[in-house]
Amino acid sequence: MQQAQSPANTRPVRWGVISAANIGAKAVSPAIQASRNGILAAVGSRDPRRAADLYAFSPTTRIYGSYQDILDDEEIEAVYIPLPNSLHAEWTIKALEAGKHVLCEKPLAVTEEEAREMVEAAQANDRLLMEAFMYRFHPQIEWTLERVQAGEIGQVRLVRASFAFDIRGRVENIRIQPELAGGSLMDVGCYTVNLCRAVYGQPPVSVAARVHVEKFGGVDMAMNAIFDFGEGRYGLIDSSFELPMRQSVEIIGDEGSITIPVPFTPRNMEGIVFAMKNGQMSERKFPVVDQYQIEVEHFADCIRNGQEPVRSLSETLENMATIEAIYESAGHDWPIL
Repeated sequence: MQQAQSPANTRPVRWGVISAANIGAKAVSPAIQASRNGILAAVGSRDPRRAADLYAFSPTTRIYGSYQDILDDEEIEAVYIPLPNSLHAEWTIKALEAGKHVLCEKPLAVTEEEAREMVEAAQANDRLLMEAFMYRFHPQIEWTLERVQAGEIGQVRLVRASFAFDIRGRVENIRIQPELAGGSLMDVGCYTVNLCRAVYGQPPVSVAARVHVEKFGGVDMAMNAIFDFGEGRYGLIDSSFELPMRQSVEIIGDEGSITIPVPFTPRNMEGIVFAMKNGQMSERKFPVVDQYQIEVEHFADCIRNGQEPVRSLSETLENMATIEAIYESAGHDWPIL
């Protein structure tokens, strides 16, 4: 007989959002509001008037005039952090020390060392911490990784992953600000790093990479890297801020292949995965879902049930080390400032 959940386990998690960043206001916060187990309780912003406009869709959400106000609110249980990369560690650690669980945007930190400090803070304060790679919760990705792990395309020998979009001319964009730890690898290339690690179940043993930097002291506008996972298994990844919007993943095994045309941000499109085996192409479609909502519901479930998130911090640390290895191989000083 299934044991009934206690009222404490079924009570919705009260969320606070630090900053009125677009990803929070337009994607994650609506997902929290729509979730079955969460409440969008408050938003902290340095510009409360702008935040009030962005959060007009949620009139019951409190608008605070600082980030610290979110941490001082004793009703807030979980904090979502969509700040620029350079501020992730500072505010994640502050939130954890204030007794909040933290869902932090990807990449978790600027360096592996920073990420380790964040993990240690989570452990010291007995709080949950998870890196927000929402695409991993989409059914098309879960289905693909299940097929790979079941050996349906044989042993994987090659993973190709790309993610790019064009922001040339948008000099004010935080993604190209070195002091904010921007760059194509940190912004969209980290998805491709994460995907390769997910497929092979381990970090690469060696990395060779090149990056394109427009000016001295600037961020990478494009990145290309080769991963060696040992035993004849490789990954080829690229990211760019100088190419038209494109994203794709191809996983090639010695008995077949799987291709995902839009693996990371399908938004309102149905998911489609193509599998090739024995010369035959098959197609699997997935209904439109909100992968952000699935992500925040999972994190809230973990809070209520006392479970570790499926996106492990050990995987996060390995991916941060791989990002640093890419920059080192490319001769790109990191962090820049």
